[in-house]
This record gives sequence, C-alpha cells and structure tokens, in this order.
Amino acid sequence: MKEIYNYEDAPISGIHKKIFISVALGQIACSYALGIAGTAITDAVEPLNLNSFWVGLIGAGTLLGLFGSILVGRLADVIGRRLLFRTDMILFTILSISQFFVSDSVLLLLIRIGIGLAIAIDYTVGSSLLTEWFPKNKSAKYQSTLLIFWIIGFVAAYLVGIFLKGFGDDNWRWVISSSAVPGIITLLWRWGARIPESPSWLANKGNNQAALELIHQHLGKNYTLPKKETSLEDEKAASWKDLFSKETRRNTLVGGIFYGCQVFPFFGIGIFLPLLMEGMNIGNPYISGILYNVFMIIGVILGVLIFNRIPRRTFLVSTFYASAAALVIIVIWPSAPVIITLILFSIFSVILSASLVLENPYPPELFDTRLRASGVGAVIAISRIGAASGTFLLPVITSHFGVHITLVVCCLSLLVGGVVCQIWAPETSPNFTEKLA
Repeated sequence: MKEIYNYEDAPISGIHKKIFISVALGQIACSYALGIAGTAITDAVEPLNLNSFWVGLIGAGTLLGLFGSILVGRLADVIGRRLLFRTDMILFTILSISQFFVSDSVLLLLIRIGIGLAIAIDYTVGSSLLTEWFPKNKSAKYQSTLLIFWIIGFVAAYLVGIFLKGFGDDNWRWVISSSAVPGIITLLWRWGARIPESPSWLANKGNNQAALELIHQHLGKNYTLPKKETSLEDEKAASWKDLFSKETRRNTLVGGIFYGCQVFPFFGIGIFLPLLMEGMNIGNPYISGILYNVFMIIGVILGVLIFNRIPRRTFLVSTFYASAAALVIIVIWPSAPVIITLILFSIFSVILSASLVLENPYPPELFDTRLRASGVGAVIAISRIGAASGTFLLPVITSHFGVHITLVVCCLSLLVGGVVCQIWAPETSPNFTEKLA
C-alpha cells in the first residue's frame, strides 16, 4: 500500500519554485516603486512647485497605502489568494504608468497611495501563498531570502533615479513611472506560470476535494491535506483584544516598536538619500549613494547568513545600538573628512540592512498559532506608522533644521528600539530557546 504524506512535508518541487519566483519578482517590483519616489520627487520639486511638506507627503504616500494590508488580509481570506495574486500587478502597472501624465500634486499623492494598496495586496497574499504551499521546515528560510530580492529592487530604483537623465522638466515623469517595467515583468510571469490557489484556503472553506486535486496535480498522489490542529471554535475565540491581554501585550508592543523603529530611519534615509548626501556636502553624492546601496545589499546577505546562528534578542539589541553608534559619530563630528563620513555611513548601512532580516521571521514567532495572523497584522500596521513618519518627516526636518538634526532623530529612533528590545524582547529562536530550557 502506498504511504500517504502531509503535503506540507513535501520536498521542494516545480510548483514551489514557480511560487517563489512569482513572490520574489513581486518583492523587486514593490521595493522599486517605494525606492523610486525619493529621486523622482526631488526632481519634481520645481516642475510641480513642491515645498518640503509635499515632498515628504508624496514620498510617504505609498507607505500610507500599505495600511490597507489589514483589509487586504480579510479580503484574501474571503475570496482566496490566487485571484488577488494574479491581478494586483495589473493595478500596480496601470497606476505606475498613470504617474507620467499627472501634473497635480494631490492627484499624484492619491496615485501613490493606490500603488501602496497594490503593494499591500502583494505583500499579504504573496506571503500567504508561499507559507501555505512551502514545506514547514523550509518556509522561514525562503521568507528571509526574499529580503535579498526586496533590496535588489530598492537599490535598482536608486540607480535608475540617478542615471536616467535627459528629459528636462519631464525627467521626473520617466523616473517615477519606470516602476511599470518590473510590474509588467512580474505580471507576465505570474500569468504564464499559472500559480494555483492555496490548498489550505480551499480546505478551510470546506472544499477539500479541490484542495486534494491541486495537491495531487502539483505534488503527487501520495500527498494529502494535514489534520486540523485547532477547531473552528478555537479559531473564532481569537480576537484583537487578546493581543493586548496581560499575557500577550508585551510581545505585541515589542513587535510593533522594533519594526517601526527599524523602518523609520531605513525608509527616511533610503528614499531621500540624494537629499541627505547633498546636505552633508559630499563631493559626489551619486557615487556615495551607490556605495551606500552596495553596502545595503552586503548587509542583507550578511543578515540572512547569520540570523539563525545567534539569538534573536542579541541580534535585535546589538544591531540597534551599533547602527545608532555610527550615526552618533557622524553627528558629533560634522567636520570629519569625507572618507571617514562615508565609512561610517557604510557601516550604518550594513548593520541596519542586516537587522531588517528579522522582520519576516521574528513577528510570527512572538505569537502562538491562535493569535499569529492577527498579531503579525498588528505589527505590520504599527511598522507602517514608523515608515510613513520617517519618509514624511525627513525632508521637512532637513529643510528647516539641517541634515544633522535629521540624523539625530533617526538615531533616537534606533536607541528607542534598542532599549525596548533590551528590556522586553523575548528569545524565540528554536536553536537557543531549546538550550535555555
């Protein structure tokens, strides 16, 4: 008699590779759209007559749209993952192209918010599909690897922003609408790859037969659905209030604060890097910015390699304090030689980008199965406050108080994250909690 296995324990196969490439391309497209805003909007200041308030607000528009992730998660639970995953890049691409024809700052802001909503769909649904199709013992590894692709898109946006020139006052239009290119590539791949629905979602909707047919089609007939670990009553028992109960509120706050304190300086500095470099009187800000982004990629790769080799809590606390220390030296030594400033900025880039690796695996580990989806949703929502605040405030602060005050604010954000994690962050790494037990 043929032995039957849980499909979540199946080895990596063709369907897993198709889904991973689909999600990875989405990460590149989404991060590109986020990163391209800084250079494009800086170029649009004169043509659109933007002040620092509008520069910051439009720059933060996409991040504001990401608040829609809470609603998108609920929609994906109702109608499924496949439809949203295959169509969200249509919305993303149409909105990206429409930016080329806009001459009104309010309309541009609304389009950026719409792009943020499309990104929210991609993040939420893509992560769900990957988690629900991939083997349980491989999911965390592949989730952390996605950050490499996210950084590639973010850095590519910076490079396009500084090298795409020659269109005069319309240059910003070509730059900002260039996000349509990765959008189209992702869209074509997903439709060609014919990504299937999630078997877990189908089973949870009572359609076990359709779920089994997908599993047999893509993995083989010796795989089947897992047994449910919780009853429907248990799932209904979870509520948002539980996230702030005596037993859970510390983890909820740690998750939101650590995430928000990381992305505040990351997006604030990363998106408006040319503006910062100019304010620091660096001779060739574009070359310096390229170096900063190269070290960002190095940092992410380093983070992926080491995040499972040291305790989560140690990783968090040390990266917060070390990246803050690099900024402190830049602030208190404003007359430092340019080469010293660049070295310190590169160190900051490596450490901060390495720390971002924990943003995928750590939040789910803070909550038990019953509260995990709600907990991660709350953490992501709180983090968008940090990201949007950093992107909105940086050009305003730089315009009114100078670049060094901007770096002081970023430093304070990192110090708050470090202190909170040092006091409250629990150790969740399986490699180290077992040793402590």
